[in-house]
Amino acid sequence: MPPKGTDQELCCPVCGQEHLSPESLPRNIKLKQIVEDYKANIKNGEGLSGADEINKEKTTNLKNSNDTNSVYKEERSQVETEVNEKSSRLDSVITSLREKLLLIDELVNKEKDREAAIKGSHVDLRKDVNSVMDEMEELIKAHRSTGMKLLEAELKQREDAAEKRLKVLSDAQKFLRTAELQVQSLLNETEDLSFSERVQEVEDQVSKVTIQDSLTDMELPGHLKEVCEKIEHQNNQLRLGLGSAQRALRVVLNPSEVTFDPETIHPNLVLSEDLKSLSFSVTKQQYPATPLRFTSFFQALSSQSFTQGEHLWHFQAEACSWVFAVCYSDLPRSGSASGLESSLGSWCLMYCDNLLRAYEQGKDMHLRRTPSLKKMEIRLSFSSGSLVFYSVSDVSREKTLLHTFNVNFTLPVFLAVRMMSGQPKAHISLN
Repeated sequence: MPPKGTDQELCCPVCGQEHLSPESLPRNIKLKQIVEDYKANIKNGEGLSGADEINKEKTTNLKNSNDTNSVYKEERSQVETEVNEKSSRLDSVITSLREKLLLIDELVNKEKDREAAIKGSHVDLRKDVNSVMDEMEELIKAHRSTGMKLLEAELKQREDAAEKRLKVLSDAQKFLRTAELQVQSLLNETEDLSFSERVQEVEDQVSKVTIQDSLTDMELPGHLKEVCEKIEHQNNQLRLGLGSAQRALRVVLNPSEVTFDPETIHPNLVLSEDLKSLSFSVTKQQYPATPLRFTSFFQALSSQSFTQGEHLWHFQAEACSWVFAVCYSDLPRSGSASGLESSLGSWCLMYCDNLLRAYEQGKDMHLRRTPSLKKMEIRLSFSSGSLVFYSVSDVSREKTLLHTFNVNFTLPVFLAVRMMSGQPKAHISLN
């Protein structure tokens, strides 16, 4: 620009036209466009100097680094979130596993204890069963030995008789052959007197030989009927012995097994072959007299006694009033005191004339009137000290509680029954 006070013309650098002042200069559109483009390039990062480029690169790298850190932080946060979610799920699974492991550990320990108890009880069980089997084996051996002795004794008699008959015949044969030789020697006898005497002697000797009479006195037994009868009697004894052993085996394998004791039943009661049923008989049976047999009432005790455990039995009565009881064995066998309901060692129910009564150690209690009571269930629990009686419906088999005795037994107890009346079709059975 020229100094003030100096006149100087202004010329357009493009067209060369002179102007008096800058304001009179025309607008340079092209230059304006170049300046605006330059400004735009600067704004967009173009047309920068080397230092600007470096700063821009640093800025860009810093921005990219920040962006990378941001992405890394975001990914890390996402991973941590996923890990936390997995850990949360695993925690619940681990908790469930530990709970089940604790339960399984407890069950395993209980089963180990149970297994040990079972194996321990099986030692005694095997011992008891083996003892019963040994008893059966001894019974069979004894039966075989006795049967063979009976047979051998009979056969020896037959053999001795046959041997004796043969000896008689052999002796007669020997004698007659000797006589034959004597007769032949008489042919050479020259003296008549001597001949006659010797002939007479031989005739007398021969006449004494009575073969048929001798054999008749030693006749052989025609058959083995007697030994057969003796062996059959032994068979009956064997059956009784094996039956007793079998019942003992059933008691070992089934602690609640119960049968009636043949030595206790009243003579007017008939015992079934399986020893589980009693029937009334007008005719008294020819049972052996024993101090255990009831003689005043139609009663019977079980063969088995019970001191522990849990037991369940069913009774059924037909055409009779009855008494079902659990009792000690020391009650009398005759007289008024021998009735189950009268004993101080008896707990029973009596059903008679449609009236049900309970008796505990001789004291009675009226329970109810009921038109029919045929089937009964009895539960005996030594652990709870209870004796419970139920009636069982013939139709629905539903059970109705009749009475509960709470008692701690001090002695072994037996099951017992009584028929209150002697009817031809009266029948009591147990299971």
